[in-house]
Amino acid sequence: MVKPQHGGQQQRTTIVPIERSKLQTIITQDTPEAIRALVEEADRFGEALSRGLTTSQIRNIFGEVRSIEQEVPVGAEKLPITVQRRLLMLKPKLAYQVGRFSNNEALRAFAYTLTEAIGLIGDDARRFHAFVDLFEAILAYHRCYGGKTN
Repeated sequence: MVKPQHGGQQQRTTIVPIERSKLQTIITQDTPEAIRALVEEADRFGEALSRGLTTSQIRNIFGEVRSIEQEVPVGAEKLPITVQRRLLMLKPKLAYQVGRFSNNEALRAFAYTLTEAIGLIGDDARRFHAFVDLFEAILAYHRCYGGKTN
C-alpha cells in the first residue's frame, strides 16, 4: 500500500505478519492469554490485510482449510495422516500465490503467517482447531474493515 507523505512524496506502509512468538501462544496454548492474543492479532492483521488482499484470495485458502477440517474426526486428539498431508500441502499453495502476485505485500504477509502457523500444528487436533479459529477471525476482521471483494 502506498501512503502519501508530506511534500507529495509516497511512503510504502508495511504489513506486519503475526509474530512467531504470538502464533506459538495462539496455536499451542489453551489459556485466556492465548484467546486474547488470537482476537487482538486477528483484529490487527485483518485490518492491515483489508487494504491489500481480496476476500477471494483469502477465501480460496480458507475453503481448503474448511474442507480439511471435515476430515478430522470429532473428538480426535491426533490428526489423521491424510489431514496432515493436506494441511502441509497448503504451504506450497500459498507459495504459488505469492509467486503469482509477487508485488502484493499483503499476500506475502498472509502467506508467511499461515505457513508459520501450519508449522506449529504437527499432528495435534487441538492445535489445528486453534489454527482454524485464527484463520476464521482474520477473515472476519478483514471483512469488517472493508476488505476488497475483487
